[in-house]
Amino acid sequence: IDHQQQKIIKQIPVVVDEKLKKYRGAIPFGLYLTKDESTLYVALLAANAVAVIDTKTGATKGLIPAGWGPTRVTLSADEKELYIISCRGLGAGPNGGRGFTAPVQGTYVGDIQLGSIQKLKTPTSAELAAYTRTVKENTFQLRTVKDEGRNPVPPLPGLRKSPIKHIVYITKENRTYDEVLGQLRDGRGDSTIARFGLRVELIKDRPSDISPNHLKIAKQFAYSDNFYCDSDASIHGHHWMMGVIPNEWVETNSSVDKSARIFSKAPGRRFPGSTGSMDPEDYAEIGGLWEALERKGVDFYNFGEANETAHVREEWSDTLTGASHGVMVPMQEALFSKTSHNYAGYNTNIPDQFRMDQFEHEFTEMWLKGEKNMPPLVTIQLPNDHTASPRPEDGYPYRHSFMADNDLALGRLLHFLSRTPYWKDMLVIITEDDPQGGVDHVDAHRSILMFAGPYVKPGYVSHTHANFGSILKVIYNVLNVPYVNQYDVTASLIDDFFTDKPNLAPYNFEFPDKAVFDWDKAMKKYNRTIDWRKIMQGPPMDDPGHIRKVHYNGKD
Repeated sequence: IDHQQQKIIKQIPVVVDEKLKKYRGAIPFGLYLTKDESTLYVALLAANAVAVIDTKTGATKGLIPAGWGPTRVTLSADEKELYIISCRGLGAGPNGGRGFTAPVQGTYVGDIQLGSIQKLKTPTSAELAAYTRTVKENTFQLRTVKDEGRNPVPPLPGLRKSPIKHIVYITKENRTYDEVLGQLRDGRGDSTIARFGLRVELIKDRPSDISPNHLKIAKQFAYSDNFYCDSDASIHGHHWMMGVIPNEWVETNSSVDKSARIFSKAPGRRFPGSTGSMDPEDYAEIGGLWEALERKGVDFYNFGEANETAHVREEWSDTLTGASHGVMVPMQEALFSKTSHNYAGYNTNIPDQFRMDQFEHEFTEMWLKGEKNMPPLVTIQLPNDHTASPRPEDGYPYRHSFMADNDLALGRLLHFLSRTPYWKDMLVIITEDDPQGGVDHVDAHRSILMFAGPYVKPGYVSHTHANFGSILKVIYNVLNVPYVNQYDVTASLIDDFFTDKPNLAPYNFEFPDKAVFDWDKAMKKYNRTIDWRKIMQGPPMDDPGHIRKVHYNGKD
């Protein structure tokens, strides 16, 4: 930067690997320039490394391994020693379960992981070369692509067509693996902390099934016991889920206290929103999932994964967006026209059953009765497993009630989708945006990932390490959409979930304990009753009028 002319006169690219040169995503954060101005050290937040740059040539000389999320780097006065601060240090580790002893700072995922400081000698050229190899082994493993041509998930976008034509990407809120799926014997779980499982002693002398559908979906289809959210909380999670790595603005502001003073004359910036719609301050250079789909011409439609921002009012009556906004916040162009403006976003005052009524109605009108086909990607937010304070008058006598509401909605969703004509080539992805509400005996970031659909192996447990990048990689590879950033390129390909022998069996939902969640009382405010006979039947598959439209319009 020429400070006198107020101009950028040169940009230096950070190259973490020659094969990744065209991809962004290292997130330069902290800088240190040596006294002779020949070498620049750059803390790379999303690469878990410090880059060493030759300022004269602009070349990346090498990489130094750091902790999780390096933010600052400096040298000693004599420049013989290097110091690196990483905001998440060595990660979290377990925060509950058998034999776990809580540390003094607590068990919340944002507290249990501690920052780290490294002290090392300023590396020689040989030492830097060794460090660089370590960084690439740790973070940038680029696997050799082998394609046998049978797996429904191609190993790369555009390599061949997939039999999967429709993906439904479901995000839920704030749960860990153990507290929901810890009772599953085939997975690596701890049943002692499965507080949202089956036969939970919530009511005296009456064991309750809190999440029968979660466990049934996992057993009927497939789930992972080695999936980890990259996020601590929603503010990070909805970025990672939509293919955008949280930048310095998000990371810096995510842990500060805030207050809404809408009419204050004091200068200041907005707090980052916890939503799938990126703020202008953290909009990535080429966007994320939404923009990648738009560039490729792949249609999509979004239910609820873009509506929440900071400083909102959330009442039971805010059903059109889930919240009443104190300020207007722009939504990126690629997303606005393809988002439902009738579906309620995050707001635990609104039952997930209400959201399912909205979803089923809109799906039916647009893609079953309407002239259009279901788009290749549909995103849905079902947020009430976040939980909230009990509201017995609304059918939520316990905090667990919100999880039961969410479980019933998830069961209804699978029940509905598996009875539509689109089920034959559909994949349903179920996950959480972050793990902050729960505990886990393996790691506080371990969370829920389930796949459902005809091309998913029945009764399968994946032990392959996975994160949000792995989910996005499945979406990009199936829909033939080019990768956005290095996060997508280097993620694990979790194709072990899939089979080339489809099973078209539908899913039949289960009821949680009504003493825990009273769905009739929850819907009473809206003057609605749930017609369970109609829901159990599902949408009509052999309606002559619909088939006639399909025939003459050439829909498949």
